[in-house]
Amino acid sequence: MQINGYEIPKHTSFSSITTWLSCGYRYYLSRIVQVEEPPATWSIGGSAVHKATEEYDRIMWKAENNS
Repeated sequence: MQINGYEIPKHTSFSSITTWLSCGYRYYLSRIVQVEEPPATWSIGGSAVHKATEEYDRIMWKAENNS
């Protein structure tokens, strides 16, 4: 379904309802018009931590299985 030329999402998640309840304009920008937000600082840091721990686990797994 379209309203004013914008496609309305077929599925409504809990986070989209929460966004709409907190700020309807933010919902419009992020979910309807799909304007991309720059990544948050903690998101970048969190991704770095996940990559580091994944690499550590990979190294430890190889060390345990090559012994």
